[in-house]
Amino acid sequence: MTHDYDGAWREKFLTPEQWEREAFRLWQQQSAEAQDAVYGRLQTEHEMGVVAVDFLLVLSRRQQQVVQLYCLEGRTQVEVATTLGISQQTVSQHLMGKLRGGRQVGGAFRKLRKAIHKAAKARAGQSNRRARILSVFDELLDSALTRRRARELIGALMREARTGTRQEK
Repeated sequence: MTHDYDGAWREKFLTPEQWEREAFRLWQQQSAEAQDAVYGRLQTEHEMGVVAVDFLLVLSRRQQQVVQLYCLEGRTQVEVATTLGISQQTVSQHLMGKLRGGRQVGGAFRKLRKAIHKAAKARAGQSNRRARILSVFDELLDSALTRRRARELIGALMREARTGTRQEK
């Protein structure tokens, strides 16, 4: 008995290494323009990561650990608390801060937001890549930002990286 899903559309089970080889093979088959787009996206992600890591130095050692586990590794606050041997409430305080005397104090996200805003303001007149990334980060941290605007900002950064790649060649 044959089924519609037999043949070319049959499901494949691949190891991670096989997926990587398959992705590379498909990437090689793409046009030069498509490869430039992929390279531009990867370059932008790398540059944004480098800029973001610089700001982690603003945080205390414990806040760095919490942010790394929570944001970069995608763990929940409970998992972070278990890993570090602290309570979930303490993890929350490291991330968001806490109310003291009616004012919000501390918190890694608050420190990062301030540091990024300050750096973006300091580089506002410059036209280099780092200044552009900082201005995008600053806009992304705006509380009134929509998802659509966030996609537009990141898309613009990727297009800039792509055009920069073509000009280098």
